[in-house]
Amino acid sequence: MGFSRGPSAADRGLKKVIDMGDATALTLTNAHTNTIFLVGEAALAVVLPAAADLVNGWTAMFIGHHATSGTLTNTVTITGAGTNELIGHTVTGADNQNRQIQPVSPAAKDVIKLHTVSAFGDWFEIIKIGSNFFVCGDSRITDGIPLT
Repeated sequence: MGFSRGPSAADRGLKKVIDMGDATALTLTNAHTNTIFLVGEAALAVVLPAAADLVNGWTAMFIGHHATSGTLTNTVTITGAGTNELIGHTVTGADNQNRQIQPVSPAAKDVIKLHTVSAFGDWFEIIKIGSNFFVCGDSRITDGIPLT
């Protein structure tokens, strides 16, 4: 079952689902909380709002949805409004092989990506906690969701 482009109904407390289609830029706001973005059709640059402007628990999820031969068609790059706002990790690695934590060092980061090497269905979620964004996610491909 495919999704149409644009937002879905989010009544009854359900998450909103937005297929980003061929959009190339997105600046997130407080209104985007509790939203799942289907991405990968176009190279997409996403800017997070300043963590200080959001309530704790603000959340957004990105799922690699548009794929060619099993990998994403284009890279999606999410950048924090400030520096070193992203904390947490993603787990990457090929099916039935050694899984790896990304990033290797626990330092706070500025950017997270879903690369074109990422597989259909790879995902990450961003949750505002305190003065940072906590990041978690999973990719079936080694280095499919790097934090830098």
